[in-house]
Amino acid sequence: MMSTRPDISEISSHFKVVDLFDRYFSVSHARGGIALLENLLSHFSRFPYENISKIIKYQHHFQGTEKLRLPGEIMEDHARHRLGWTCFSLTYFLQIILCRHGFICYPVMADMRWGRNVHCALVVDLDEKKYLVDPGYLLHRPMEMHPGKPRLYKTECSGVELVFEVNSDRIELYTFDRHQKKWRYRFQDRPVSADTFLDHWLSSFHWNSMHGLCLTKLEKDRMVYIHKTFMRETTFDRKVNTNIKNRVHESIHGIFGIDPGLVEQAMAAVKINMEREREMGLWVPKSHRGKAE
Repeated sequence: MMSTRPDISEISSHFKVVDLFDRYFSVSHARGGIALLENLLSHFSRFPYENISKIIKYQHHFQGTEKLRLPGEIMEDHARHRLGWTCFSLTYFLQIILCRHGFICYPVMADMRWGRNVHCALVVDLDEKKYLVDPGYLLHRPMEMHPGKPRLYKTECSGVELVFEVNSDRIELYTFDRHQKKWRYRFQDRPVSADTFLDHWLSSFHWNSMHGLCLTKLEKDRMVYIHKTFMRETTFDRKVNTNIKNRVHESIHGIFGIDPGLVEQAMAAVKINMEREREMGLWVPKSHRGKAE
């Protein structure tokens, strides 16, 4: 039986989940405007970026739209298992939270080196100013989108820079630290429709990023990034790269609080999902690419 395509334009249908979010994090409603926005983003930053939950859900609902993790499930999984989500779920849930609190905001799509429309973020329209918010890149502070204010420091050692292209409506986003600056993505200040956003969200399950565990967490004095068996810790003074092949489960549990059983389940699901994709022609191993069938 074909699964029903969810209508994600029905933002208000998830407002009860926002009430749970507010109670769970003891969100203060005393102030509005930019202060409330910053307060909400501060609480939202407690959720990690991780694809463990996405990989597991993909295994159980490989072809149906039930593989989408909507706000109610996300909130419950975080409370029980310390899980988070990836950029589309992050952006959608944050949009609902901000709308519930009276903010005007909309999602935008972004292009990265490896493809078009493969990343998303939110633009918040507040007091005749526009702010970029990107939970997928751990940008949990509102960044004013203004050529005269191009830089925002996330920590003392890292930040985000926006470059506005001359005679174009495109905006380039870079991240930087004391040593280097890296181009991350390009976007336009154009709202994407709910249907188009959903199409890109569903497509994301077939991207190469689903072929290995990926987690990121920003703490007070460091950022931790894990991809498969590679871990990088970035602090004010240095970057430390570590091979965690023999301790993936305990590393993720110690840093993110995610149960080793879920880590093992996701690692097994990666293999199952990739085999299904290969059988359906959705993925071709590198060793077979360019060879005649």
